[in-house]
Amino acid sequence: MRAVLLLAGLAIGSPALAQDAPEDPPAESTEAVEELPPILVMPALVDFVQAPFPPKALEAEIEGIVLLLIEIDETGTVASVEVLEAAGWGFDEAAVAAAQQFTFTPAEDETGPVPVIIEFEYGFVLDADRVEGAVEDEQVAETVDAEPPPVNLEGWLIEMGSREIVAGQTVAIDGTDLIAVTDGTGHFEFRGVPVGAVVLRVVSAEHHLLERALEVTEGQVTEVRLWIKPSGYEEEAVGTYRRPGEDITRRTLSMQEIRRIPGTFGDPVRVIQNLPGAARSPFGTGLLIIRGSNPEDSAVYIDGIRVPFIYHLGGYASIINSDLVETVDYLPGGYGVQYGRSMGGVVDVTTREESSEQTRFTWTTDIMDSGGMVEGRLGKRGAEPEDKVHHYAAAGRRSYIDYVLPYIIPYTAAGQIGLVAKPRWLDYQARYTYTGMENTTISALLFGFEDRLIVSTADEFAQGTDQDAQGDFAMSYSTHRIVFQIDHRFSDDLSLQITPSIGPDQSSFNLGDELTYEAWQWIVTLRAEARWRPTPWLELVPGLDVLGGWYGFKFELPFNPDMLADYDPLGERENYFIDGQDQGWSPDPYLKAVLKPFRDDPDRLIITPGVRLNTIFLPNFNNLASPDARIAFRARVLEKGFVKGGTGLYQQAPQPQESYSPGVEVDLKMERAWQTSLGWEQELPYGFRFDFEGFYKYLDRLIVYNPDFADLDKDAPYVNDGIGRAYGIEVIAQRDPVGRLFGWVSYTLSRSVRYDYPGEDAQDDWFPRVDDTGWYLYDFDQTHILVAIAGYKLPWEIEVSGRFRYVTGNPTNYYENGVYDLDQDFYYGYRTTEWNSERLPPFIALDARIERRFQFKRATLNLYLDLLNVYRGENPEFVQYNYDYTDYRYIRGLPFLPSPGFELEVKL
Repeated sequence: MRAVLLLAGLAIGSPALAQDAPEDPPAESTEAVEELPPILVMPALVDFVQAPFPPKALEAEIEGIVLLLIEIDETGTVASVEVLEAAGWGFDEAAVAAAQQFTFTPAEDETGPVPVIIEFEYGFVLDADRVEGAVEDEQVAETVDAEPPPVNLEGWLIEMGSREIVAGQTVAIDGTDLIAVTDGTGHFEFRGVPVGAVVLRVVSAEHHLLERALEVTEGQVTEVRLWIKPSGYEEEAVGTYRRPGEDITRRTLSMQEIRRIPGTFGDPVRVIQNLPGAARSPFGTGLLIIRGSNPEDSAVYIDGIRVPFIYHLGGYASIINSDLVETVDYLPGGYGVQYGRSMGGVVDVTTREESSEQTRFTWTTDIMDSGGMVEGRLGKRGAEPEDKVHHYAAAGRRSYIDYVLPYIIPYTAAGQIGLVAKPRWLDYQARYTYTGMENTTISALLFGFEDRLIVSTADEFAQGTDQDAQGDFAMSYSTHRIVFQIDHRFSDDLSLQITPSIGPDQSSFNLGDELTYEAWQWIVTLRAEARWRPTPWLELVPGLDVLGGWYGFKFELPFNPDMLADYDPLGERENYFIDGQDQGWSPDPYLKAVLKPFRDDPDRLIITPGVRLNTIFLPNFNNLASPDARIAFRARVLEKGFVKGGTGLYQQAPQPQESYSPGVEVDLKMERAWQTSLGWEQELPYGFRFDFEGFYKYLDRLIVYNPDFADLDKDAPYVNDGIGRAYGIEVIAQRDPVGRLFGWVSYTLSRSVRYDYPGEDAQDDWFPRVDDTGWYLYDFDQTHILVAIAGYKLPWEIEVSGRFRYVTGNPTNYYENGVYDLDQDFYYGYRTTEWNSERLPPFIALDARIERRFQFKRATLNLYLDLLNVYRGENPEFVQYNYDYTDYRYIRGLPFLPSPGFELEVKL
C-alpha cells in the first residue's frame, strides 16, 4: 500500500497559504490573504503518519484522494484538519486522523515563525499485487505490517558556497508519489524507487529550484550529493545591543543589507555613518560625531574593551575584518551604566566566538585595500563537525590608497591651490575560542592596527615667509591589544563574564621638521560583569570596569611659547622641549537592574535603572570621584508598537593632556551631560518598520582654554568654564530585505551649540540663565542629515543599489582680508562676523553599486563595482587661504571614483 502526497501548497506557495484560519473560506478571502506579509520559509513535512486503508474500500478495491485543509501553528504542530473535498468509503476519516499526527517545520515571514493553512491531498492507492476479492481484517493488518522495500536511493542536500547541510527540506521524485525529508545531517533516502532514469526535485523558498537527473540501478543503492544554490546572503544580525530592551534605542540591520550599501565596501561598522544621530565626519578623520558631541566624547569598544579608534585614517574602513564581526551595537544615547567615561554615543563591536564548521577562507580586494581571513575548527569532542571544540580565526589587511590618491586628486589643477592627503593603514586579528567545557567558554583575541597620514602641498604653492608653517604635515597612531574572556554559567539564573586586556598605544604628529609631538601609553583593562536573576521579573547586573596604565609624551616647538608676545622672526630662535610620564587608574563599579513586572508578558514593560561611580586617580595631578544615575524604559502599548525613553547623568574625566601642567596644580572636574530622550518604534506589515526619537542634552563643566593663561609655570592651561546644548529628532523608516527590495530613509534634525565663558554662576548650576549672545554653533553642527538607501535584486544573481546623502555644511568663518603684523612678519585673518556664524556649502553625494554573484560547489565569488560620487555637490571639507587672506579655495573630498572589487569565499 502506498500513500500519495501531493503537496501543492508547500511546493509552490499557492494563495491557499494564510496566517489565520477562516471559519468558511469564501472566494473573497483572497484579498485579505494578499495583504498579509509574504511567507519567506514554507513549512516542510517532517513526520508523516501512514493512514490505514479503510476495510470497506479495500474490499471493493476502491482508491481515493481526500483534499484536506490543514492549519499549522507557529511551532509546526497541526492545530486543525478539515475536509475540503471528500472521497467517502472511510477515506475522509482515515486521512483526517493521520494528518492530525503530522509534524512540520514552522512557516516564517519577516517577523519569524507564523501559523499557516495549507491544502494537502492525501491519496489512497491499492498495492500493485492486490487481486480481486475481499480481504479480511487480519489480511489488511498483514499488508500494513509487511516488510517495506529496501532503500535503493539516498543522498545529502548541501548548500552551495557555504557547504552547510540543509535540514528539514522536502526532496521529491518527479512523476511518482515518493518524497523524503532531509534529517539533521542533510541526509535523505527513498525506498522502492523505480529502476531507470529519475529526476530529483527540491523546491525551497530560500534557494533556487533544483532538478537533478540520475540513473537508478537494480540491486544497488544509488548515492547522490545535491548542491542547492541559496537565493540570498546569510542573515547575520548587526544590531544596536545584544540584549534587546535594556537600552532605549535598538536599530537592526542585516549583513544582507550591509553588503549592498554603496561606499561601505561591506564593512558593518561603516554603516553607522548612515544611521540617525551620526554626523558626517570630515574627510580624512573618521571621527565619531554622535548627537552633537565632541569626537572624544563617544566611546568605542571591541569585545567590551575600550579602544581609542574604530576607523582607520580617512574613515574608509574599520579596524576589524568584517568577517570576524558578530554584532555591532550602535547606541547614540540612553545607554546603560555598563558604559562609562563618555557623554556622546557608544559603538560596541563583538567578534564571533565560534567559527564555521568547515574551514573557510575569504579574500577581498578593492581600490582601497586588500585583506583575507581563514577560520575553522580543530579537535573533536564527538563524531560530528559541530562537536569540534577549538575555534580559530586569523585575518589581516593592508591598504594602498596612498598610492592611488595622488592620481585621483592632483596637487594642482588649472592653477588652483590644492593639497593631497595620503592615508595608509594595516590591521591584523587572531582569535581562539575553546568550547570543550559544558558551562564555560574561554577565548582570546589579539588585534592591532597602524595608520599613517601625510598631507602635502605642491612645491609651487606659496606658504608665506613664516618658517614654522613650512613643510608637510604627518600623523601616525597605532594600537595593539590582547584580550582574554572567560564566560561561566553557574546556573540558568547566574552567570559571570571576566575580560582582562593589555596593550600599547602610540601617536605622533609633526609639522615640518621642528614641530613634533609623540605620546605612548600601556593600557590595562579589566571588565567583570555578573548576571543574577533572583526572580523571574528581576535581573541584577553588578560590574567592575577598570581602565588604567602608564603614559608618556614628548613635545618640541621651534620657539618658546612664553616669548610669543616678544617674538622676533629675525632674532635667534630658541627651541622649546617638554616631556613627562606618569600613570593613571579608573576603577568604576556599577550596578544595573532589569525589571519586567508583567510575568505573563515580560516584554510588555522593561525598566532599567542603574548607578555608576566614575573615578580617576592621577597620583601627581588630579583625583576625582563622581556618581552617575540613569533610568530607561521600553513599553509595548500597541501590537508591535513600543514607546521608549530615558534620562540620566553621563560624566567623563579630563583628557590626559588637559590634566597636565608642569608648574601648577590642576583642579579640573569631570565634564558632564544630562541626557533625556523619548521615542516610538513601530513594526508594520510587509517588513516595514518605523523609529522616531527626540533627544535633549545639557552639558556643563566643559573643559575650555583658560582665558587668563599666560605662563606655563604659573597658570593652568584649561578650566571647566564651558556649557553646551544639543537637541534634535531622529527618524528612520526601514524595509527589511524581504524579497527583492530593501532600503531605508534616515533623517536627523539637530542643533548643537556651545558657550565657553558664561560666568561663574553657570559652572555648577543646571540650566543657568546666561547671556544669549555668548552662544555659538558647535564646529561640527549639522542641522539636516538625510540618507536614503535602496537596493534591488535582479535576475541572474545581479544586485543594484544606491545611496543619496544630503548634509548641511559645517559652521565656518570667512575672512575678508588679512592684517599684517610687522613685528612678527605674519598675516592674521580678519573677520567681521560672529564665530561660526557662517556655513560651508552643503554636502551632496549620490553613490551606486552593482554586483554579480557566482556560486560554485565549494566557493562563492562576488564581483562588484562601487561608483562613489556619481553625482556630488561642491562638497568642501575646509577652506584654504593664501598667506595674506586675499583669496581662498575649497578643499574638496573624493571626486567621482569607480572602485571595482571582488570577494572570494572558499569552503575547504
